[in-house]
Amino acid sequence: MRKQILSLSAVLLLCCGSAYSQSAFNIRGVLPWHNFLSGPTSWNLDDYEKYLDRCKEENINFIGFHNYTGGGERYATYVEPMVKIEYKHILPQACFDNSLTARWGYLPMEVKEYAFGTDAVFSLPEGAKAFGSDVSVTSTSTQEHYEKAQALMQQVLKMAHDRGISMAMGFEFGVIPPEYFSLNVAGDCFYWPGESNMVPNPSKQYAREIHYAALDNVLETYPDIDYIWMWLNEHSFMGVNMEKALQDPAFRKVFDQNQHYFSEAVDQSAKFVGVWALEYMKMTCDHLKSKGSKARIILGGWGGGNQLPSLLKGLDRALPDDVIFSCLNPDLGKTPQPDFLADIAKHRKVWAVPWLEGDHQLWHFQPRVNMMRDHVKLAAEQNLDGVVAIHWRTEEPRFNFKTFAYFASNRFEDASVAQLYEKYLTEEFGAKAAKAVAPLLVRMDVEQIQWNVPSPEFYAFTPEWGRLDDANIKLREEIVAKASSCLNSVHGAKSENLQRFIAMFRFELLLDRVNRAMEPAWTMKKQACESGAAFTDQEYQKSYDLLLSAPVEEMFRTYVQRVNSRGELGVLSSLNQRLWREYNDLKFYLEGKIKK
Repeated sequence: MRKQILSLSAVLLLCCGSAYSQSAFNIRGVLPWHNFLSGPTSWNLDDYEKYLDRCKEENINFIGFHNYTGGGERYATYVEPMVKIEYKHILPQACFDNSLTARWGYLPMEVKEYAFGTDAVFSLPEGAKAFGSDVSVTSTSTQEHYEKAQALMQQVLKMAHDRGISMAMGFEFGVIPPEYFSLNVAGDCFYWPGESNMVPNPSKQYAREIHYAALDNVLETYPDIDYIWMWLNEHSFMGVNMEKALQDPAFRKVFDQNQHYFSEAVDQSAKFVGVWALEYMKMTCDHLKSKGSKARIILGGWGGGNQLPSLLKGLDRALPDDVIFSCLNPDLGKTPQPDFLADIAKHRKVWAVPWLEGDHQLWHFQPRVNMMRDHVKLAAEQNLDGVVAIHWRTEEPRFNFKTFAYFASNRFEDASVAQLYEKYLTEEFGAKAAKAVAPLLVRMDVEQIQWNVPSPEFYAFTPEWGRLDDANIKLREEIVAKASSCLNSVHGAKSENLQRFIAMFRFELLLDRVNRAMEPAWTMKKQACESGAAFTDQEYQKSYDLLLSAPVEEMFRTYVQRVNSRGELGVLSSLNQRLWREYNDLKFYLEGKIKK
């Protein structure tokens, strides 16, 4: 009988195919995203080392990096130095952000200016005035920014390989630093000027040579790189004049030859983007082949319906099967990957990219255990080759990360959300606290109670950040009360973990109170500026008294209690640069009005 069972098992393995004969995805990856100070933008080598050690412990075997090189909308001058696009002796300005740069809604601020002694939490290199990665705050020139950033990532590549983790370096094709806009000479059609942006024409020499320069820099800087990740950009087609673009004979010829691949496109504009992307991907494949590169090519992009998903079927028809397809899950990860990926996965490697956290709530705890469970299990049902999780912070989404990693290595497991939370909380806080708190986190997670709470790092601060409705206030108060009642039952590391956990939710409650106190003054100043609205002395005084009642110091000191990684330092810096700056601006404004 035993021999018969073994034989039957062997037959099942043959029938099902190798994709279903293993419990782990071939690719179990992470995508720590550079741009905000709460993410790898501010990491140093020891932060990467700790992170990669943790990845190895969780059976992660892939790490990828995305590099901004400019673009449309708020990305226009946002250039990161992991990839250097140097062309015709032009070296674009680039750096990792720090607390003295003014991008993503940050207001420049030296650490010594931080509120209520919170500057003491930060340890800066000698001579540095700002918080950020050492490679940023110690660089004094554009060339030095590139050299130090790329030297850091070279070490990261080596550390990843030492741990059996493959690595990708990527950038957005056809998105170039603004210094190259000046090469758009009359009649060259290097760019198609639109209402708000300039897009390179891949049929023209300059566009092609700049793309080759970017690829060559990746190959030269990271000769052992395993993958090159080509990203379709998020915003750079805004304002493109389609009629004018198609008047260029060279691109019109390419468009006419290839538009048939994109039969599902909703309009000519979508077909244009598809053909444009196809041309860049073909350039990439041909150039890497001519260089003898062994790096695999990944296509990636954003998951909105009018972004990469609308083009994938056409690109699948047109591109070689050895190009790997990947796509961020839609709606900041709240929506799972599209069903049609399963069809593409029948003949091509496809990776889903779920979000451990969204960048619309980076001052807040984001429980996504249920989501990670569902999205990774769906990827297994779709027979995808891999799953790669995007994130910024490392502490707040740690339960989400553990869930993602668990199901990435155990595709057929079926542990419930409640079982997972009880396991995680028992490990961190002990059994008593786990029993008390786990049901509340399950409720917050499964019912998605916190999803309407904003703290969007990609925009400038407003007093709407952190505003809680009654359900969110009540739930957080209950979490704090139940967790606090268990403090006497734990000691050592578990006690420290529980105290940081409590501080996280106390901070969110205090942030809500602070912003409620700031909002009347903020609205008053805005209305006065925009429409010339006038207010009485009593109204100014009332807003001023409310502003002064805000528990700002308590909020900052509470947040300091939960700092346990570089990511929390980034949020603390952001709180100072955004909220504290705005608080003082409002205070100064009202004091001027009251004196009158």
